[in-house]
Amino acid sequence: MIDKRAKTILYILLGVVVMLFFFESSRPRPLNWQKSFTSGDKIPFGAFVLYDQLDEIFNRDDITSVDEVPVDFLLKNDSITNANYIFINDYLSFDSVESDYLMDFVARGNKVFIASNGAYGTLADTLGLETNSSSFYSYSRRDTVRTRLVNKSLKDRSYVYDKGADYKFFEVYDTLNTKVLGEVLAFEPSKGYIADYLEETIDNDEGEKEEKLDINVDDKEEKRLTRETPQVNFVEIKVGDGAFYYNLNPISFTNYYMLKDGKHQYAVEALSYMNDGPVFFDDYGKSGRKVITSPMRFVLSQPALKWAYYIALLGVIIYMIFASKRRQRIIPIVEPLKNSSVEFTKTIGSLYYQTGDYSGIIDKKINYFLERLRSKYFVDTQRLDTTFIKRLAVKSGRSQNFTEDVILYINKLRAKSVHNEYELKQLNKRIEAFLKE
Repeated sequence: MIDKRAKTILYILLGVVVMLFFFESSRPRPLNWQKSFTSGDKIPFGAFVLYDQLDEIFNRDDITSVDEVPVDFLLKNDSITNANYIFINDYLSFDSVESDYLMDFVARGNKVFIASNGAYGTLADTLGLETNSSSFYSYSRRDTVRTRLVNKSLKDRSYVYDKGADYKFFEVYDTLNTKVLGEVLAFEPSKGYIADYLEETIDNDEGEKEEKLDINVDDKEEKRLTRETPQVNFVEIKVGDGAFYYNLNPISFTNYYMLKDGKHQYAVEALSYMNDGPVFFDDYGKSGRKVITSPMRFVLSQPALKWAYYIALLGVIIYMIFASKRRQRIIPIVEPLKNSSVEFTKTIGSLYYQTGDYSGIIDKKINYFLERLRSKYFVDTQRLDTTFIKRLAVKSGRSQNFTEDVILYINKLRAKSVHNEYELKQLNKRIEAFLKE
């Protein structure tokens, strides 16, 4: 049993745990600025808002999230046409197998939209695309980018992305088969150009001055780099009856910019080149994709092992339920009380024997014997006469002569007032013989 003091300590500990849980649950969580790009993430750099608005952007309801390897998805949809497949992530690289399936998918009249911080892998090589490295501009605010779409029907609007962006553009592309759709514009963040620009307007870029920027790239050699010329960061490449659209500004499609200062217009205009058919939104190749990293990952990924695990777990739970009902709590071992009657009798007998009181011992012996006869054979021992001897012989199964010898010897001893050791031994011998089974 738990005493009062232990209960008090337990209640105090429980109260502390509850208070800690309350404070932790009520404390505001810090904002997560990790780049996720998944359709279910509502963090700043997730893509929940974009995915939620795709039905309005494309004016149709068949918007599907694809949470499987592109090759598996394309194999299941090898005859679909007039569809759109959208890939948005900070890093995307397609191998030769994926590249072949995507090329076939586009050649049938479908369109693939890819927004990434670079063009990598076999698909980029096939399309003839190479992107720059941001290392030349790592000295400055490389996460501030200004970009625009070059289509005149889109009013030549420009957009500034001041958090999470990279200054990326296509250094190499096939000018014969590639159509330029967007540019990353010139600015010099190290001299405060962006700060001045933001104070004016983001919808009018007339009269802006392009300046040159001098930096020391190497200790031995001074190089002159410039960002005064707009660079291509959004292209269209036609393949068969369809087209690829490569955009190097994936951050513009995240929740943070879809909800900020009208910048959602850039995403809407960039996706306006797509087909009017069904839309498939990739949720597999994402930086923020939820992946099981526990040792059970392989077990849970295999149907047979997964069901074996679930059945074993269910069996353990059932066993625990039934075992807890059947098993009793531990019964403490109680030591039986020691019977000290025999020791007491021996002690008293030794005392009588040592003092030479044979008459007392004989008297106790006779009383003990008669008590045994009463409790075992239910006979009246008030009168030890011939009738008693006959009745006792019948009930005990002893011969009448033997019974008569014992009872007459008892009567003889009772008639005497003084006894000796020999008479005691004879009495004890007769009594033990009679009581022996």
